Amino acid sequence: MRWEFQKKYYLNAMEKIKILKDIKHDEIVKFGGKATSLGELSRIKDVNVPEGFAISTDISEVDVKNYESDILNDFDKLNSQYVAVRSSATKEDALDTSFAGQFDTFLNVTHENLLEKISECYKSLQSDRIFSYAKSKNIDVATIKVAVVVQKMIQSEISGIAFSVNPVNKEENEIMVEAGYGLGEYVVAGIITPDKYIFDKKKKLLNSSKINYQTYKLILGKNDNEKTEVPLVHRNAQKLPTKYFQYLLKNILDIEKHYGKPMDIEWAVANENVYITQARPITTLN
Repeated sequence: MRWEFQKKYYLNAMEKIKILKDIKHDEIVKFGGKATSLGELSRIKDVNVPEGFAISTDISEVDVKNYESDILNDFDKLNSQYVAVRSSATKEDALDTSFAGQFDTFLNVTHENLLEKISECYKSLQSDRIFSYAKSKNIDVATIKVAVVVQKMIQSEISGIAFSVNPVNKEENEIMVEAGYGLGEYVVAGIITPDKYIFDKKKKLLNSSKINYQTYKLILGKNDNEKTEVPLVHRNAQKLPTKYFQYLLKNILDIEKHYGKPMDIEWAVANENVYITQARPITTLN
């Protein structure tokens, strides 16, 4: 009888906690938009997605403790001192509702505070900003469920956003890439003004660039994320080295082809490797 109970619990945990590459696109109700997108990205050839796992919408902040051993075991398998913990909502990363930046994200989370940060992600559904955003989109908050993504932390030297169609002039043959030093949160949140690079999509060549002055960047400090000054010699330099152009462009084009629509892509460079950390449809073209 005890073995039957343990088997049932084990299967139950497997259904509620999955590694990203095993999450399919039709599991959005169970794992949310961010997790299903990362699962899809993980299966695209030559697209380097940081490893991770997701905890389903079937679990809430009060249930997290019940799955402590499963969650911490999956954390240990990542072989990473730090992880990023992000909410993954069922209405997130859709064509008409991105919710980008609305739900909580925690960077450089450790084994010691992992369960706490996962619980906080579940609680973020009740925040005022979610209610305000949902109201602006005529969405009933009661119809939204939240899952949580736990992903190996990339300590990026350079990071940014890429758009497979220029979102400013809506030119379909232009790719826009934004880049800045440090972790990507400063670019995504608009805290810094990133460099802007415009590429010809067909020729895969740089059309124009705007290099912007960057005084500060976000990095991993001794105990937490830390705002630090960019050395003077680098502040007005090109943030994204030319040697990364072609690899990043290939990733952007492959992702757009895979999804069959214009995409908004988050990327990072660490230890001379390019990582894709998120992709969602561009919601501003209509």
